[in-house]
Amino acid sequence: MDYRKIRVSFLDNKEINKNADLFRKKHWNKLVPVDMEEIIEIKLKISLAPIPNLQNSFGVDAFITSNWQLIYVDRVSYLDERFQNRLRFSLAHEIGHFVLHKNIYSGFNIKKVEDFYKLFKDIPQEQYGYFETQANKFANYLLVPRDRLVIEREKVLEMMKRQSVQIEELDKQTLNSYMAIPVSKTFGVSDEVVQIALNDLNNRE
Repeated sequence: MDYRKIRVSFLDNKEINKNADLFRKKHWNKLVPVDMEEIIEIKLKISLAPIPNLQNSFGVDAFITSNWQLIYVDRVSYLDERFQNRLRFSLAHEIGHFVLHKNIYSGFNIKKVEDFYKLFKDIPQEQYGYFETQANKFANYLLVPRDRLVIEREKVLEMMKRQSVQIEELDKQTLNSYMAIPVSKTFGVSDEVVQIALNDLNNRE
């Protein structure tokens, strides 16, 4: 495939959110954090294959093959529990490609690291940006269900009020950055992921 000719279809946030919610409803229960390894290996029958230096070489923790049978993961990220939340997001990101980009990704013929490198090197950066942004948004919606996020946000707001924090004096983004720290523990993701999710809630309200 000539990766230079790839054009990624536009998907708005509402459509990506809908796809993530449908996927979670089908393959997971309402518990958080979402166990991506269980979904991938048991529900989807996709194998995980740790390999060395994936992050150092390509700046990614994981990538999925075009036949949807294998996800290569960075060995350190996979084995070191300190990277558990980061790996959870990376795996959800790859499932984003599985759900959102199945038609186009199936034609990439990615079987091994060298194939991924060719895609990474040849695809126009603008298109690669769209491709990755959509998968990132899917991962965020999948791991941080917005209905549960509303509940967790209210819990933290009540706690802050009890501690006499002057919430009304904080702009929304600053407030979200404070709330993201405790809320992130519930979902098993980074503070940054939760802050993005909270900002997304603000944009809807």
